[in-house]
Amino acid sequence: MRNQWIGLIAALWIISACNTDRTVPLQAPGDEEAALISLVRERERAMVEKDIDAVMAQFADDATWINSQGYYFEGKQRVEGFHRMLAGNDSLDYYYEAGEPLVRVLDADHGLAYYGWKMFWYRKDAPTDTTTREIGLMTLTAHRGLDGWKWVAVTNQHTPWFHATIDPVTADD
Repeated sequence: MRNQWIGLIAALWIISACNTDRTVPLQAPGDEEAALISLVRERERAMVEKDIDAVMAQFADDATWINSQGYYFEGKQRVEGFHRMLAGNDSLDYYYEAGEPLVRVLDADHGLAYYGWKMFWYRKDAPTDTTTREIGLMTLTAHRGLDGWKWVAVTNQHTPWFHATIDPVTADD
């Protein structure tokens, strides 16, 4: 009988040890949504301040990014290179604004965030001279791991209008 108890305790210990590394505590309902909205707001702040380290802290190592011109960047290092190119332009600077995020939590560890954005480029030597007005919609896919929520895939597209909010619509036949 003693050996059976030892075997049972050993089995429970092994199961517990195996699950410990993969277990992420569940958040209260709504916390995932709030966390993703917070990430979008932090991203907006970091883009305005050109704090690329803060922007990149939100990305998973295997993240992918498709920019508004359709260029595909694979891996955090390449996504970072793209962001540093935006912020480090020697002759142009930008004004950046994000709209109100629309978040869809798929399950405890996966979510989507959508938001409108605008990036108005101007010459550094003439800040009132807007050279390009880019407007679009950002779609971000997030995964929550042991170190919190991270962006794993981003698709960015141009749109004709800036959407301060993303509201459901229907297509009339």
